[in-house]
Amino acid sequence: MLASSAGHKAGIAEAGARRRPQALLAAIFCGFAALLPVVSVVAPKGLVILLLLALVLAVPAYWWAHRRFPVPDVRIGVALALLVVWCAIASSWGFDLSRSLVLAVRIAVIFAAGLLLFPVAASLDEAARARVGCWLLGGFVLILVLMAVEFGLGFPLLRASGATDSGRESIWFNRGAVAIALIVWPAAAWLWSRRAGWAALALPVLLGVASFFMESAAATVGFAAGTVTVALVVCHRRAGRAATVAAAVVAFVAMPFAALAMHGGGWHRAAWLMGSAQHRVAIWEFSVERIADKPLLGWGFDASRHIGAAFGGVGETGRDILPLHPHNAPLQLLLELGAIGALAALGVLCLVALRLDTLAPRARECGQALFVATLAVGCLAFGLWQNWWLALIVSVGLLVPLTAGPAARARGA
Repeated sequence: MLASSAGHKAGIAEAGARRRPQALLAAIFCGFAALLPVVSVVAPKGLVILLLLALVLAVPAYWWAHRRFPVPDVRIGVALALLVVWCAIASSWGFDLSRSLVLAVRIAVIFAAGLLLFPVAASLDEAARARVGCWLLGGFVLILVLMAVEFGLGFPLLRASGATDSGRESIWFNRGAVAIALIVWPAAAWLWSRRAGWAALALPVLLGVASFFMESAAATVGFAAGTVTVALVVCHRRAGRAATVAAAVVAFVAMPFAALAMHGGGWHRAAWLMGSAQHRVAIWEFSVERIADKPLLGWGFDASRHIGAAFGGVGETGRDILPLHPHNAPLQLLLELGAIGALAALGVLCLVALRLDTLAPRARECGQALFVATLAVGCLAFGLWQNWWLALIVSVGLLVPLTAGPAARARGA
């Protein structure tokens, strides 16, 4: 009897010891989920720090819980490694070898952080995911309120900080709107998995309609692309996988032809387009011309920031012919890394799209919407290699298994 009592106490102690690291992991990811919406809008350059901080805290906690380190997805890891290696190789024929190599290392670190954190996030149980989702929703609502107050009252907090020169308010709001257009999908996945389907589907639609009256065309397109994807997935289970793979392939194959067609149709002078949109049509046409100069190997990793100056700097519209980057991820890949680099990146995207298809229903559907929305935004705005943008993509993608879980644990959700 004494032996039985001692064994029972030992079992309780062992169970408690197992729960402690799991509770710590949940707390780490709750903080990450709550801070991500705020940091992505208020201080987007801090996203890299937030992601790396989550890595430094979560991996030791995972080891404490499982006595092993997280094992990343091998196929995606190999594909990303090949892409980074090609970036390093392509630096040798670019314009600034040392800067390009440093950038390649930074990108590798961001990718590595994501690869290690994804299996850690997928290891959380249902109760932990429920808490993470609550904290995400809290941070999401907080930043929506802050953006509404700032926009409605003429950016009082931004003006108080002194950051109001050169249209800083518009830049701040546009970046924030794009971040919201991505973060909305993990939030929707969590709501949907909690039997709040109407709220989950209404949230991106309402925010998308609101963005239509603002100045962030990229955010509006992101909301629309994600919503259409969800509608397809709801209608047919396999439509999501087809849509994600097709979206990636079409973006790379069709974008050069679309850029030439838009420029040939006079869109760079069209009065119905905003001035920034006209400028991007001209940038894309110039980028396609330069892609044709070196179609296989490209101009070198991170060469976009130098090509414009090498060709005179100013285009026919009187604006910069290529300011730092083409504002289009497929064209930037083709321009800098050539067809080889573009195929490597397309391989990564297709592997991610197929991996999404293995998730639980709500995670799968909203993850596929997030994938297409991110691709749509990437075809309209931002430089592909901007560290904050890559960290945002990785971090928001990480929220999908954090809030809705892997298929094995959410079957029947």
